[in-house]
Amino acid sequence: MAGSEAGNTLEESLADHWSREGYIVVRGIFDGGLVRKLRTLSDSILERWRIENPEKGEPGGGPDSNVMRHLNHPGYFHDSPSGLIEILEAAAAPSVLQTATEIFGEQPRFRCTSLFFNPLETSRDGNWHRDSQFRSKNDAEEQALMQERAHPATGVQLQVALEPNDDVEFVPRSHLRWDTPKEYHIRKEDDEAHNRSNAMPDAIRIALQPGDAVAFNPMGLHRGRYHIDRLRRTLMLTYRSSSSPPVFDYFSDQPWFLSEGYLDGLTPETSTFYEAYISTYKEDWLTRSSARTI
Repeated sequence: MAGSEAGNTLEESLADHWSREGYIVVRGIFDGGLVRKLRTLSDSILERWRIENPEKGEPGGGPDSNVMRHLNHPGYFHDSPSGLIEILEAAAAPSVLQTATEIFGEQPRFRCTSLFFNPLETSRDGNWHRDSQFRSKNDAEEQALMQERAHPATGVQLQVALEPNDDVEFVPRSHLRWDTPKEYHIRKEDDEAHNRSNAMPDAIRIALQPGDAVAFNPMGLHRGRYHIDRLRRTLMLTYRSSSSPPVFDYFSDQPWFLSEGYLDGLTPETSTFYEAYISTYKEDWLTRSSARTI
């Protein structure tokens, strides 16, 4: 596997560091050749998305957008089907799946592809948050959700740098506990008026070179940075553990996987990986999907 930074000792596993600190860094998860291909593809997809998101049939976002989803939609590859193969193979690369497997202790199941990029007009530091706050009505519900999802890990978001960046900030070990008074003041108090503060205690900024990856527990305190003068191209690959209950939402609503020939050209191993995803969500796609497929 690519070189990992599991912690202060070489003996500590990725899973142990993930559990204790809430994040991992894997150096060189993609080699230089693949990074260059994905970098070119990401610009092409982003340009098309800004003109027309094939999921909606309308422009994908304004000049201050900083994230898009579903780079594997076939609508981006009508004139370059090999690009779709590159994206799908990258999301099922052995180095990536091995990393997710070490965290989960079992095989991962595909969930989504995303791209983070710098805005075109307005710079800003992101807001400090825990993903749990968007799924809870109040603090009590959020604390219960955090406890439920602390162990074992059921989801991972692997961010792979396609350009050098240090735009991810994280508070180590914060996934294991509730906010301190200072953290809560920054994250939530006064109607979240302070959540872009640069004074978050114990926060670290994670520096990545092209091909390096970081993954962090989204229940921990984290944020991104989005500045017009700092080029950002970060491919995010998201997975869930294979034994976790399926979650049907915008991220997993990808009915284009059912399109004839969608998996053509992939290696047998990669096809098998996505066939498990198709099996999990086929019925939902046939009966509940709201996504455009062409």
